[in-house]
Amino acid sequence: MRSRNSLMRERHEAFRDARLIVIASEGKDTEQIYFKALAKEYTNPRVHVHILERSEDEQNSSSPEYVLKQLNNYKSLYELEADDELWLVVDKDRWTDAMLSRVATECTQEVSMHMALSNPCFELWLLLHLEDASSLTPKEQKQWMENRRKSRNTDPFLKVRLRQKMGSYHESAYDAPALIAHVEEAIVRAKALDKNPTDRWPQTLGTRVYLLVESVMNRNQ
Repeated sequence: MRSRNSLMRERHEAFRDARLIVIASEGKDTEQIYFKALAKEYTNPRVHVHILERSEDEQNSSSPEYVLKQLNNYKSLYELEADDELWLVVDKDRWTDAMLSRVATECTQEVSMHMALSNPCFELWLLLHLEDASSLTPKEQKQWMENRRKSRNTDPFLKVRLRQKMGSYHESAYDAPALIAHVEEAIVRAKALDKNPTDRWPQTLGTRVYLLVESVMNRNQ
């Protein structure tokens, strides 16, 4: 097993001239597929994107606390530079405000830590590449926000809609580059939904993933 010092040396040798963005996500496939494709499309010698993966015995661990634990474990192993960023990518739909508040509070105590939450889920961010949710009627926005299943054995509303729009979609296999071709539109649409950007996460239909995406694209530097 490599020592902490050897890991730190590797970190400096590989990335000393690049800003490091470390991503840990609630989903084990969907988010990774997207951000790997985004990093490939927007390759930049000044930015290195590292996506944390789960071990075999942690495949079902997806709570915001677990995602935060992944990042804290990484931080304990590697010496971060001042401009490095650690990002939690989580959904609102399954978690209570109290749980998210605890995680958000810890994030605000660390300059390098950021939370990109989607309300209700990450599929909203993907859909914004193809649709402008701010133009929906209040009834339609409520339908998106509730993200219900028609029956126990069917997918939630946003996954079904994404499949309709893309022609084919599964959380572990989809054409991320086709979506990323429209990433500029997605950013504009997500910003339009973010009515209260000072809130710790979107309280209504919305997603803060655009902030992470802009960082990967090196827009915030």
